[in-house]
Amino acid sequence: MSLRRRLARAYFDAVYNPLYDASTARLTRYRETQERLVRLLEPVPGQRVLCAGLGTGNELTRLRALEPSLRLAGIDLSKAALTRARRKPRGDASPASLALMDVQSLAFRDGCFERVLCYHVLDFVDDPSRTVRELLRVLAPGGRFVISFPSGSEDASFGAGLLSHGIRAPGQPLRTRISRTLRAVLAGFVYLPLTLRRRPAAYSREAVSSRLSSLGADEVAIETDAVYRDHIASGRKKGGTSHAA
Repeated sequence: MSLRRRLARAYFDAVYNPLYDASTARLTRYRETQERLVRLLEPVPGQRVLCAGLGTGNELTRLRALEPSLRLAGIDLSKAALTRARRKPRGDASPASLALMDVQSLAFRDGCFERVLCYHVLDFVDDPSRTVRELLRVLAPGGRFVISFPSGSEDASFGAGLLSHGIRAPGQPLRTRISRTLRAVLAGFVYLPLTLRRRPAAYSREAVSSRLSSLGADEVAIETDAVYRDHIASGRKKGGTSHAA
């Protein structure tokens, strides 16, 4: 593992994941984006779903709430993330299979998932192309994916916009506005070290579409992520059907 990856894992273990649920995960814009990701994935009851780079497991929570019969798996390179993800309530849903794993080298057989979700992960890997190839490798023919690609649009205005959106609470009591403001400030603290890292490779919409098509993707649609301003690409892998096996 490269030095860059080791430093990133140390930061996520020590700072990002321990504070994430109390900060970014509670911002309105993040919750709206999370709901959008799940809708784009279009899961069908009983399907096998992989969350690659699941963080503290909030996408898994959304998926469980939407369809308890989904067979969920999640991987992350941070032990702290997996620990927190395992603590999330699952209600009547089956437990998810969680594992410490590098998204660049997935220990799954070809085509073993009907749905694959990978959000805000390519910013932190050494080889984004290899990562995307692995994600589509483990996706079954006809299966659906949602993958975000860095666009290079994160800057000071991005942080200011996220902060402003996080603290707006028209008509809400003063206590609520204060609470939202504190969460937004904490989120800013969590993200501050990330502004010092080497900028990830940026993709145009055309590059995203071309890369996915070259790996066997079809029906690719791209929209802008409201949180990180990344490109969110959704589509299907050619061949087969999208129904659960």
